[in-house]
Amino acid sequence: MPSGFQNDTNQLQAEMYRATITMSNTTYYPTADTDDNGGVTPSASDSFATLPTTLAKGKARARGNMRFRNVVNRLTGLGDCQIRDITITEANGDAQATSLAFTVAYDRPGLITVSGTSVDGTTAITTTALAVKDAVARGVRDVTVANTRVYDGTNAQDTQMTLTVTTTGATATQTYGTVAVTLIDETTLLD
Repeated sequence: MPSGFQNDTNQLQAEMYRATITMSNTTYYPTADTDDNGGVTPSASDSFATLPTTLAKGKARARGNMRFRNVVNRLTGLGDCQIRDITITEANGDAQATSLAFTVAYDRPGLITVSGTSVDGTTAITTTALAVKDAVARGVRDVTVANTRVYDGTNAQDTQMTLTVTTTGATATQTYGTVAVTLIDETTLLD
């Protein structure tokens, strides 16, 4: 048996992917007060100086936050990861986000399963970037019911309530089209 260094899929070879969700199309990401609104956002109501002004706006904010949790759950289902460098375009507690970008870092991307077909039913998952894109799109589309904190702007108070998040107004193909993922080259510096 030869001695010396050997590559192993369990070896740390970090890769980072930049994911972007474009939510400016209000047909795909509705703003009306229903279970499909809220977009995708890591921001809670208290992330803003201007809080949601109504209960409906508070529910939308909470739904967007629930969708972000769904995305994170899907990404961590691929493997241990970190979410970094979140950039979001949203004006205040009433405004639904129009875009969200973040970096996903995997220490062992070689262990991520790269097979199957994406949520749109037509794209073969042949790379890790496509697996990440599919996980993000599936997270956006996940139907979830959760007991969560909602800011009621009408009564100026937080309340705990059960909310349902349904698929946004987009089809699977449209949702998949609003997600973009690119591999970021990474160089490790050692002292």
